[in-house]
Amino acid sequence: MKDIQIIHQNPKKVLEDLSRGEVDAIEFAVDQVTDEFMIYGMRGGLIDKLSKGFPDPRREEEISTNLILIASMAGHFQDMYAISQSPYALHSPTLLAELGVNAKVLSEGEGISRRGTKEGAPFNGDTILKMVNRIDPHDFISWYNRDVGEAYLSLIDYKPTFHILDCTDLKVNLENENYEGSGIAKRKKKKNGKEIEEVVRGYKLGSLRSLLDDGGIITGMAFGSIEVHDLELCRELLKTTPMLRRGDTLIVDRGFIDGKTITYMKQKRNVDMIIPLRSDMIAYGDSLVTAYQNNNWEKHPNREGQEIQYIEHTGWMWEECKVQLNGCVVRYLKEGKDGSGGREDYEHIVFVSTNLNLTGKKMLATYDLRTEIEEDHKQWKEGMWDMTGFTSTNLRQILYHVICVILSYNLCQVYSNTENGEKHSKKTLRQHRRQQLRSHEVSMLVFSGDNYALFKAKHFVGYILRLPKEIQEGLLSFFPESFTVNSGFT
Repeated sequence: MKDIQIIHQNPKKVLEDLSRGEVDAIEFAVDQVTDEFMIYGMRGGLIDKLSKGFPDPRREEEISTNLILIASMAGHFQDMYAISQSPYALHSPTLLAELGVNAKVLSEGEGISRRGTKEGAPFNGDTILKMVNRIDPHDFISWYNRDVGEAYLSLIDYKPTFHILDCTDLKVNLENENYEGSGIAKRKKKKNGKEIEEVVRGYKLGSLRSLLDDGGIITGMAFGSIEVHDLELCRELLKTTPMLRRGDTLIVDRGFIDGKTITYMKQKRNVDMIIPLRSDMIAYGDSLVTAYQNNNWEKHPNREGQEIQYIEHTGWMWEECKVQLNGCVVRYLKEGKDGSGGREDYEHIVFVSTNLNLTGKKMLATYDLRTEIEEDHKQWKEGMWDMTGFTSTNLRQILYHVICVILSYNLCQVYSNTENGEKHSKKTLRQHRRQQLRSHEVSMLVFSGDNYALFKAKHFVGYILRLPKEIQEGLLSFFPESFTVNSGFT
């Protein structure tokens, strides 16, 4: 950023000037739900760390990477998903003051780039678009997997030991072939109580979610077209992510069943995995045989009507898996059955783990972390953060949008795990926005020379009304010339 006029918050000096009618401008101020989260990230050094390794291709940074990332993240807090809209998210005086940027950019025609901007934003959105369109998609993902997770975790000095790997379909309009890098796949869904098959177009996002004391953050990602198999999409991430450390536990679903991968993760990375087996696997059938031979069932610790049984050496018939697996068989009655028919009366699930120290109950409790965070997970997978709110068919812009959603979501999650942010831990982004609308209070910004001050509107009006009449008349130039029903309420 060049040629930025830095002004300082100095209410005392501004009030003195205001009492004489000697101020430069009076503007409305609009603070956002963004502010508390973004300022926490900036003061904690998050934005600096994210910017340091960001694959910015520009030789000259008139608008810094820091400011671009802040604008992009703030935009996703405020429903501004088009990249060109991001600078408009920087209209909060509190946030601008924290950035050290002239708060007067709230007025149209002023900005921080050399050519300025004709809109009420600090810089033109084309700056971000031009930068994003020059970045290789692989560089985006490499940066994320190398730097992002560690940057967020360092904010709260936390080293997670439990992680969940998951894949999510990001669907787009099937008929629009212009979505660069998209693919087509068949998916099953329920309609009117029946399972049908549909054809979909889109992308697939692989996400490594590292669990915090409350919730979790996305510390690693993979991205590809929708038809790519989950394991193939995430194979490189599993091998290289620095977020999986020795002794950690990785929880995955059936889409990641692969004996060689389980062996690699245990032998090469010393990372344990917990995974449910497919019913067509030899190891699955063998586990059921062993369970019914032992017939040592006990009540499920958390789920009424279910029984469990711990089984050792569940993988001895799994040739591709070269490490020992222990497991836990879960059974529950089929509809209309009473158990008198024996094994055939039950539905079964078989979980296995490479951590041989886990009991059956502990294995299930650990795997259940997936379901405990599922509602929270939906915040970025579905509507609240609008992950698929793509405003372009350009692959680079789509990927940047996805990354910005996750960056903003991560910030919410990390801040909610701090003492100051604990009040946000049980709130969704939508709830934050609604609360802001309910409790929103209008403020006024007053500028005078190199100083500015932020006043609550009611206090500001009260102060103005107590000034001498001649001072009030001098301040009239900062307000509309006339007031009518039509002009005042539109």
